[in-house]
Amino acid sequence: MSQVDPMSGTRLAPFTPAGVSTHPERTLLADRAADYLRGGPASSRSLIASVCQLSALPDAVAEHMAASLLGGHPRFARTVDGSWRLSEPAAPAWRAQVADREPLLSSLSFAVVDVETTGTRADGGDRITEIAVVTVRDGAIADVYETLVNPERSIPPFITRLTNISWEMVRDKSPFRDVCDEVLRVLDGHVFVAHNAAFDWRFVSAEVARARGRELTGRRLCTVRLARRLLPQLRRRSLDWVARHYGVEIEPGKRHRAAGDALATAHCLVRLLDDARDRGCERWSELERFLAQTQVRKRRGRRAPALPRPVDRDTTA
Repeated sequence: MSQVDPMSGTRLAPFTPAGVSTHPERTLLADRAADYLRGGPASSRSLIASVCQLSALPDAVAEHMAASLLGGHPRFARTVDGSWRLSEPAAPAWRAQVADREPLLSSLSFAVVDVETTGTRADGGDRITEIAVVTVRDGAIADVYETLVNPERSIPPFITRLTNISWEMVRDKSPFRDVCDEVLRVLDGHVFVAHNAAFDWRFVSAEVARARGRELTGRRLCTVRLARRLLPQLRRRSLDWVARHYGVEIEPGKRHRAAGDALATAHCLVRLLDDARDRGCERWSELERFLAQTQVRKRRGRRAPALPRPVDRDTTA
């Protein structure tokens, strides 16, 4: 739910962590626990009895089940006597919250992500075959992480032709669950960036949920959206076109490979953010408003129809 700035009366956007982080996935049992705790704090035994419909449980078993269900979830907290309760809003004053919502772009670090996959359906069985994360800090490349991933399924021939990633290349590599912790480490605390960010976010989120049962959250930035607003003169906003505009070279053979595309996107990001600052976007909230603006396009006049039109008035007089 959004809040209102008490000084200006402006409605604030829902709070989003500045950088990528994870928390337990929202489940039906967690929702039931939240409903039960709206009536006030409760012991592990009474909570589990209500949520799981299990009344004859030893205290130790109920405690273990409650900790497994709710432990580490931001919606729940413990009281001093060990009871469970709903978390309360953080204590900082609204001024601190507003400042946190609107960090300077120069103070943020960015994790530029590119994934290669077996297809386009993150929720339909397709998996990651390669992932790269390029960290951008203070306007420069700070770190590069890349790894091939065993997708634990076949790679379609047309995908191999596009990415040059074959089953022989990945069959002895680690599956995502074995590299998940390292991926989360390099993403942690950074703004998630990608060229067509929705695609990469969906796949990384799906793999993290599958491997750790946790939900990815945090700020996201799409360089396609940035290019659409900042470079309206370009016929296309593909990575090739944006990179060519900024003079960013992609090494031969590195296009449609995770590291090559992520590095090119990172260099484009630096230039795009410079252009955004020239448009007055010094803070994250200003960049969001700039991206949210709809671009007015001139509508071409309609051509006269080629087919004969019916006579609707007397033209003989």
